[in-house]
Amino acid sequence: MLTGTTPRTFPPNADPIMVLLRDAAVPIRDRDPSIPRRLADVIDEALIDSPRIVTTTAESFRQALETAI
Repeated sequence: MLTGTTPRTFPPNADPIMVLLRDAAVPIRDRDPSIPRRLADVIDEALIDSPRIVTTTAESFRQALETAI
């Protein structure tokens, strides 16, 4: 929502499920460099899903956002 695009790049004719399973999220500042670094770090961490999910609850995400802004 902050960048107006999805967190992953979906090439034309690509299977969207395979993209989700195979490709990592694009760092948000690659999409919009004007996003503050601390906020970008929280968002990028929340989008990590491999090798392990880092942000596991809405509450931990909320706390991280409050700390970043």
